[in-house]
Amino acid sequence: MSFDWSTRYRTGETPWEKGEPHPELPFLLVEHRGLIEEAGSILVPGCGFGHDAHLIHATAKGRLIGLDLAQEAIDQAEARYSGEGLSWGVGDLFEWQGSYELVFEHTCFCAIPVGRRADYVAKMAELIPKGGHLLGIFFLNPDHEGEEGPPFGVTAAELSEFFGRDFELIWSKPPSKTYEGREGEGRERSMLWQRRR
Repeated sequence: MSFDWSTRYRTGETPWEKGEPHPELPFLLVEHRGLIEEAGSILVPGCGFGHDAHLIHATAKGRLIGLDLAQEAIDQAEARYSGEGLSWGVGDLFEWQGSYELVFEHTCFCAIPVGRRADYVAKMAELIPKGGHLLGIFFLNPDHEGEEGPPFGVTAAELSEFFGRDFELIWSKPPSKTYEGREGEGRERSMLWQRRR
C-alpha cells in the first residue's frame, strides 16, 4: 500500500500534525544536552512542519537538517522556522546521503511500510558513523482500530531485535509527557541508541 503524503498535506488530512514539538522533547534536550551540543551534524527525518527540528536546533551547536518526503511539509517548515545552521531538505530517506553524528527519530519509523523496517535500520547504520547516536521517541501502539496505518505499531522487543545488531541501547524510558490522545502505558518509548564501533 502506498501513501500519498503530499496530497495529505495539501488537503490538511494530517492527524499526525500537532502544531508543536513532542511534549517530551524539552526533557530529552536537558537529559541528553551534552550529546546534542557536541553533535556536529544532526538529521531529523520525517520532520513534517519542523516543530521538533526547530526546538532541537535551539540546543544544538552544529548544523541540523530537517528532512521530509513531502515538499508541502518542507514549505511550511521553511515558512515557520529559520536560523543559522538550520536547513531543510526534500527527499526519500532511503536515498538520502550524508553523515550525521545524531539522528532524532519521532514518528518516521512508524510511518514507513512494515516491510521496510530492516531497510530503515540499515539506512541509520549508513548515515550514523560508529559512535554516533540515534535518539528517538518511538510510537509503539497507534491504537487505531479498523485502520492498517500508517502509523504502524511495533513493540519494544521488536525495536531491540531490529536495531540490536548495529546499535547498542544506551537509555530507554516511557515519556513522562505526550500529546493528548497518546496517553497510556506502552504507547511510546524514548530510546537512545549508539552505533556500534
